[in-house]
Amino acid sequence: MPSVSTARHFVSTSPSPLRSLWAPAALVALLGAALRVGVLAAVAVAQDDSLWGLLNKWDAKHYVEIARGGYFGADISTDGPVHETTMAFFPGFPFLVRIVSSLLGTGVAGTAIVLNVLFSVALAAGVMALAARMGKGKRAQVLSAVVVTGAPMSIVFTMPYTESLFGALAIWAVVALVDERWWAAAAFVFLAGLVRLTAVDLVAVFALIVLLRARRNWRAWAAVVFSTVPLAGYLWWSSSHLKEAGGYFGIQKEHWNSGFDGGKATSVWLWETLSGATNGGYLLSAGVMIAAPVFLVLAWRRLPLAAWLFSAVLMANVLLSDGIMHSRPRLLLPAVIVLLPWVKKGASASAAALAWAVFGAWFSAYMLGVFEWAI
Repeated sequence: MPSVSTARHFVSTSPSPLRSLWAPAALVALLGAALRVGVLAAVAVAQDDSLWGLLNKWDAKHYVEIARGGYFGADISTDGPVHETTMAFFPGFPFLVRIVSSLLGTGVAGTAIVLNVLFSVALAAGVMALAARMGKGKRAQVLSAVVVTGAPMSIVFTMPYTESLFGALAIWAVVALVDERWWAAAAFVFLAGLVRLTAVDLVAVFALIVLLRARRNWRAWAAVVFSTVPLAGYLWWSSSHLKEAGGYFGIQKEHWNSGFDGGKATSVWLWETLSGATNGGYLLSAGVMIAAPVFLVLAWRRLPLAAWLFSAVLMANVLLSDGIMHSRPRLLLPAVIVLLPWVKKGASASAAALAWAVFGAWFSAYMLGVFEWAI
C-alpha cells in the first residue's frame, strides 16, 4: 500500500479551477461517443445488424424495461417471477430515466442514451480533476480523460447501462477523498449506492482512507456511515421480496453465477482460454483481465492513495469472484485510472491516446456486434 506521506504529495498539488474542466471534458466525451458509435455503426452494417438494436442489447433491455414498468411490471421473458430477475439491477439509473423521460415526453431508451452521454462528460471532468491533483498540465489532463473514457468496452457509456453514471460518481468520490472532503465523498458514494452493487468498493475505500487520515474525526466516520444507507437499504428491501429465491445474492448466483470464490473460477477460465480458446471475444476479455492487475502493481505509489485503493478493491471484487467472464472488461472500466501515471503531454502522447481510443472503439464494436455472448 502506498504510504500516507507519499499519497499526501498528490493532495498538495494545486488543482485546476473546476469551471475550466467542463468544456474540454464535453469535447472529449462527445467526440469519443461519436467515434464509438460510428465504428459500431460500421460493424452493424458489416454484420447486417441494427445500430439501434446493438445499442439496446443485453442488460440495456433490463434497464429500459425497469424504467418503463418497474421491477414487477417489466416486460422481460423469465422462467419465474419477473422481479426475481429485475431486482438484480439497482434502481438509481432506471428510475432517473423514467423521471426524465416522463418530464420531457421522450422515449425511455433514447433518454437513457442521452443521459449517459451527459454522465460521460462528468466522468471525463472527474478524470481531469484527478489528473490535476497528480500534477498534470491541461493537455495531459485532457489526454487522461481520453484514455479513461475511450477504454475497451467504453461503448457502454452510450448505452442504457449504468457504467457512465457510476463511473462519474466513483471518480468524483475519489477526487473528494484525495481532497479529504469527507461529506462531499459521502454524497457521491451515497448516490453510487443507488446505482450499482460495486458501490461497496467505494464504501470500503472511504472507510480505509478515513482510518488512515482521520481516524479520530467523528464527522468523517459519520460521513462513512451515511454513505452506506442506499446500498444497505436496497439490499434489505430487495431481499425482503426475494426470500424464496435466496435474497438478493441468491438471484445473483442463480442468474449470473456470481459469488466470491477467491479467484478460482477466474484462474480456471483464463487457463482454459489461453491454452485453447479460438473465440476472439474470450481472448480479448482475457487480455484485459490480465493487464488490469499488472498495471495496478506498476501504478504502486504513482497514483493518489484513494485512486489506487479504489482500483485495487474494484479489481479484487471483479477478479476474485465467479460470474460471466466476458463481462469483466466492462466491470473493470472504473479501474482504467491505473493508466494515468503514464499519460504525458506532447505529440507522441496525443497520438498514443488517439490510437488507444480507436482501439477501444473497435474492441467495443467487436464485443457488441460480433461476439455472440453478453457483455
